[in-house]
Amino acid sequence: MRIRRLSTALLAMALGAATVITGATPAQAEPSDCVIGRLYDPPAYTSYCASGTGYHMIGVGWKHPNPQMPEYGEWHGEWAPVGGTSIAYIPFSRQITGVNILKKD
Repeated sequence: MRIRRLSTALLAMALGAATVITGATPAQAEPSDCVIGRLYDPPAYTSYCASGTGYHMIGVGWKHPNPQMPEYGEWHGEWAPVGGTSIAYIPFSRQITGVNILKKD
């Protein structure tokens, strides 16, 4: 009987230690199942992520269409939670060089 109590106590301590080491919070994962969308009126790009946790943001790279104007940069939408949409509006007078989704936990 004493051995059974001792083994039960040791098992409870081991489970408690495992909970402390691994943590008792839900798993965190980057946003996933993400898609990039395009709006035409007004012109914009969007990002939408359907699963995971954390936040995502659309990023749109651009440059000036005139080669003698060495302007370039990137527009960003706002950070949006999973299930939300991030939107970056773009002026007509710029050439788009790339569109991507930035993510954070």
